Amino acid sequence: MNDHLSNNIKREIDQIKVPEKELNQAIQSAIQKSKEKEPTFNKRLLYFGSVAVLLFGLFISSAFVSPAMAKVASKIPYFGQIFEPKSDIVSDIGKELTRRGYKISGVGVSYPQKEIQVEIDGSESYINKVRGEIEKIAKEMLQSKNYDAYTFKISKYNDYKGRGDAEEDKNSKEFEKEYTKVHRVIHQELTKRGYNLLSYGMSYKPKTLEVEIPKTETRIKELKQVINHILKINGIKPIPINIKKTDMVKREQEDRWSNILDVVSQDLLGKKEYKVRMVGFSVYPEPEIQAFITLSSSEQSTKEFAEQLEKVIDEFLQSDQMKSRVKGESYHIKIFSKDNKVIN
Repeated sequence: MNDHLSNNIKREIDQIKVPEKELNQAIQSAIQKSKEKEPTFNKRLLYFGSVAVLLFGLFISSAFVSPAMAKVASKIPYFGQIFEPKSDIVSDIGKELTRRGYKISGVGVSYPQKEIQVEIDGSESYINKVRGEIEKIAKEMLQSKNYDAYTFKISKYNDYKGRGDAEEDKNSKEFEKEYTKVHRVIHQELTKRGYNLLSYGMSYKPKTLEVEIPKTETRIKELKQVINHILKINGIKPIPINIKKTDMVKREQEDRWSNILDVVSQDLLGKKEYKVRMVGFSVYPEPEIQAFITLSSSEQSTKEFAEQLEKVIDEFLQSDQMKSRVKGESYHIKIFSKDNKVIN
């Protein structure tokens, strides 16, 4: 690393102003979530490779659905109009509560519990005052869509404060100050050198730098040298750098099938009659939609129910409205029982 580069990087870092208050507000929540052992709010757990992607988090979906699919579904026992044009209920609840002036810091849903969680940014007295009103609004919105599979919980934003020990809190704050300042400079320097950064971030526990790049990128050694140099001239101890090389074709396919799953999931998860506790997908080696139901593989009607559910989903994926998303790709549909056995 030459002196010219060193001076340029140091100059850019020195010009960055990091206001303490805004820094803590912007980062503390994300840092804390990485410290929690079992987070359940807005959680999306990803398994890459040959393992399916299981979605436990907030589904953001489109209202792009098939009217014809609703007609097909209505003819099959156990199912009603599963794919009516509907927006995402969790997002709708958050928007409505915000529109009405409530101090909402976040709305999410955890799976397979199917618990919608609303975090309120306010005092205990404020929460007690608005709790009943918020519950009433949310339950009415769920009922308007016949979504009876969800439970509801209200909690105070930043309830985690005070649970950790003082030393741990001190370390996390030092981490915030150190790496937030160099984060922008690292990104700028790598971009200037022509790296296509698909994603870039830092984790607190364990301390790591996560960099995602296309699999065609070969300058791994230089990339690590640039990052390590920036850390060094700022007196930051070296930490592991994880490089993830991504197949861009598979990335596009994964994003597209994630959106498809968001559409499929709405009524399947929202209504008890569909008996779906969780959904997932994989694109390795080919696209696959997965539904995890509440019936055991030993129950007599489980196989028949699974076959009907598969047919409903398949007809939807083949509808005219979904052609632009599926793009003629071959796909599989798997229905899993409560004991995680494939039953169709």
